[in-house]
Amino acid sequence: MPDTAARLRRSLLAGAAGACLSGCYAVNDARFSAHVQALVAAGMPFAAAVRRLEDDGFACDPRGGTNVHSCARTRRSLLSYACVERVDLVPAHGHASVERVEVARIVCAGP
Repeated sequence: MPDTAARLRRSLLAGAAGACLSGCYAVNDARFSAHVQALVAAGMPFAAAVRRLEDDGFACDPRGGTNVHSCARTRRSLLSYACVERVDLVPAHGHASVERVEVARIVCAGP
């Protein structure tokens, strides 16, 4: 029976480690860029692009003095740091559609 207890202990430790790691946020600019490209694209209606990003957890606001809408969200990790993901939407003439989607690099800060 000692083998059963040792296996159970290892299984519990592996499960706990997996649960901890699954809650951690890992910075991956390429994956973030691909995710944004799946949500919004140049040529789509501007209001729909803003709505899709907001539905995905971004807060979108016009950047002062420009036509650009900056959309950002903060991701937190179990390791006490926070990362900001940001997307800028550049409108075409009259804000009818998106002219360009600019995906910024993810920026992190923490202890």
